[in-house]
Amino acid sequence: MKIRTVFTVAFLVMLVVSAPVSAVKSEGRIDCINNQFVGFNPFIGLGISYIPSVCSALEFYQTVTEDNRIGIVCDDVAKYRVKINVGPGEYDRIILTNFVRETDPWQSRANQNLIILPGQSLTESFYSDMAIYYAREGYSVYILDRRETNVPVTETDFSYMANWTVDEYLKDTYYGVAVSRIHTTLLNNNYNNNKNNNINNGNNNHFNCKAPAKKVEVTAIGHSHGALILTAYEASEYDDLFLGGVDKVVPVEIIIKYDPACPELIQAQALQFEDISEKMENGTYNSDNMGGMMQLAYLASLYPEAESPVQPEFTNRQVFRLMASQTYVFSTYPYTPDYHYWSGDLDGLYYVDENRVLSVALTGGAVPYAPQNLDLYMAGLMGNVDGYEIDSSGVDSPLLYVGLGGGFGNYGSWWYENEVGKTNKKVSSIIWNDQGHGSIALDYNSPDLWSEINCWLENN
Repeated sequence: MKIRTVFTVAFLVMLVVSAPVSAVKSEGRIDCINNQFVGFNPFIGLGISYIPSVCSALEFYQTVTEDNRIGIVCDDVAKYRVKINVGPGEYDRIILTNFVRETDPWQSRANQNLIILPGQSLTESFYSDMAIYYAREGYSVYILDRRETNVPVTETDFSYMANWTVDEYLKDTYYGVAVSRIHTTLLNNNYNNNKNNNINNGNNNHFNCKAPAKKVEVTAIGHSHGALILTAYEASEYDDLFLGGVDKVVPVEIIIKYDPACPELIQAQALQFEDISEKMENGTYNSDNMGGMMQLAYLASLYPEAESPVQPEFTNRQVFRLMASQTYVFSTYPYTPDYHYWSGDLDGLYYVDENRVLSVALTGGAVPYAPQNLDLYMAGLMGNVDGYEIDSSGVDSPLLYVGLGGGFGNYGSWWYENEVGKTNKKVSSIIWNDQGHGSIALDYNSPDLWSEINCWLENN
């Protein structure tokens, strides 16, 4: 079902109850000038004409190009996919994948959103188990795939990534948060209308929206680069805009600033910043780090016992295990002394099914290219580069930092506890075992961590 045929009524029903009231204007056609309805006013008789919220919603309505119900994925949890245009370029779109418990197709009673912002070059497939878990807990869960997930492996021209700045990614996140609210309201209104009015004609193009949905609260969990974007978003003006607010934030595995007691790590990231800056000045706007990892995964999956072209003394599978469990060895500027994706050794990974990791990486869970702008921003923050900072006082929602012992761990918690904590008294942290940077999603005991996060969400 195309979203353009169903969203307008849901927008207006959701928004009219909170719109400011003023004198009614004359009738005519719908138009928004300076956030006012000019001409035809659909709210004649309600005493409402100045409705900036509705104008804003109509703007979002124009950006959504597709809304499809994919179908049931587990028990009563269904999957939807919403595509949103965020710019004029070929790859300037983001995708929201929604997991939610249904009462019937296109009907759900969930009115709390949980948005997952993936790590660099990772997609919704990597986080789908996590999303299903939270959907079963009653959330309408959205995974926001960023622009780079649209770039094919065959692409050779990355000049457009020069314009994929951090602010563009914050704007994209704003669109994702806003549209997630609208989509949840759509499903919730349909459920309420059918329940309260006994209407179920099987035609989702027609809604009797007499029962407005409750206010949709939004929690966001960001992993790695997703946590970076989430933190910057929370401190930005986008979080204060209509439909853009996030009520609770859970950054997982990120370092915004190091403890000053770690000068060697700070200096290393300052050097990383210089290296990335030079690459961008020379016209390299994309990072292909994940592309190299995907190549190792491909060899480990198809030719596990063959001699590795990267490290001839090891097999392809052993090199993959080294890359996963001793990631710091493969990095010129490791983030932490023992930084790794998953714990393990040459004989295997400890807490995760490595065959599943390989399968997810090679069947859509990872993409090869990402914009250098995000890496530049991250290195600038961690390297204390002038002009790179996040206003800690702007991070004012209840916040839980989650560090994974073999990844960023306590190194990441320092800024949240000591800087954000100066003005935000609702900052907590969890340091989860010695597993690795990627252990939020696929590990055998990842559900235990999801449960701990959920307990915090329920108590805040």
